[in-house]
Amino acid sequence: MSGRSSGDGTRGTALGAALRILIYAAVLGALVWGARMGYQFGREIFCPAAMSGEPGTEVQITVTEEDTVSDIAAVLEEKGLIDSRLIFFVQARLFEVEFQPGTYTLSTAMDSRQILDILSGEVQETEEEET
Repeated sequence: MSGRSSGDGTRGTALGAALRILIYAAVLGALVWGARMGYQFGREIFCPAAMSGEPGTEVQITVTEEDTVSDIAAVLEEKGLIDSRLIFFVQARLFEVEFQPGTYTLSTAMDSRQILDILSGEVQETEEEET
């Protein structure tokens, strides 16, 4: 006869079941967290928000021919025009934006899609439209 009582097997089974439940709960939590982050990421790409409401703060930036998307995103983030370099980078690549060299007056009331349109030359700056 072994030195184990019949209660040891039940305890081990209960402990194993509790451990499996914890693992399933952790996996489910990770899936829910990942889904929420993915949704938020997609929303920021396709429905961007401005950094501030109207009238916003105007900021001048200069884009040169040598500037990469990452360089431009870094300047925009540093100046408080965008919240995330990664989101801006993905938007620029996704919408196939080609930046035009020049000096631009942008506003914190613009969202990143508006900024992309201006920096690509698709939309004239507000001041140029009024004159």
